[in-house]
Amino acid sequence: MKQKIFILLIIILIGSTLAAETFRLGGIGTMELMENPLNEETRPEFEGELNMIPGFYWEVKLDNIGFGMTYLTDFTPIESDSPDLEYEWYLDWIGSFDFRYHFLGDFAIDPFVELGIGNAGRVELTEEMMAGEEEPAEDPLMLSLFIQAGGGAALRLGGIHVGAKVLYRVYNQPIPATQIEIYPLKNFELGVFGGFSF
Repeated sequence: MKQKIFILLIIILIGSTLAAETFRLGGIGTMELMENPLNEETRPEFEGELNMIPGFYWEVKLDNIGFGMTYLTDFTPIESDSPDLEYEWYLDWIGSFDFRYHFLGDFAIDPFVELGIGNAGRVELTEEMMAGEEEPAEDPLMLSLFIQAGGGAALRLGGIHVGAKVLYRVYNQPIPATQIEIYPLKNFELGVFGGFSF
């Protein structure tokens, strides 16, 4: 009997409303999954099935509506063909302005849908010049604009929250009116996040 009462109290606690939150701040770890069919030509370093990129995010919540930004960055070493340099170092980033709709407002369980608009890119930090050539072997800069949509859920535990989400890239194109190479984002992004609620 005591076990049933305890389970009932837990269910009531999880389903009950919590104090309203207006701001979230936290860290996120993401995995980029599958290839993007919009990118017909990709470099070998992008051909793996899984890319992991860490970052952080913030969000302002106004009842059920939320907006904020996500910043993902990663330093990537790639073995160099040059005898003078062991690795070429690149900085990758994926940044987005995010809009969310939270279905249950201030409940402990927080399912949501998300729409994001952002920019992704890569820049070579070593700026290696190949022997006997006046120009770099590869363009040191890649940029693209993207739109992504998806959803997820968070669990609110007092002043902290944890959750996961899945996003699908519906658009990924180069910067208009430029000759800069497109950044080959993958189709799906799976993110696990956690942080503080205020």
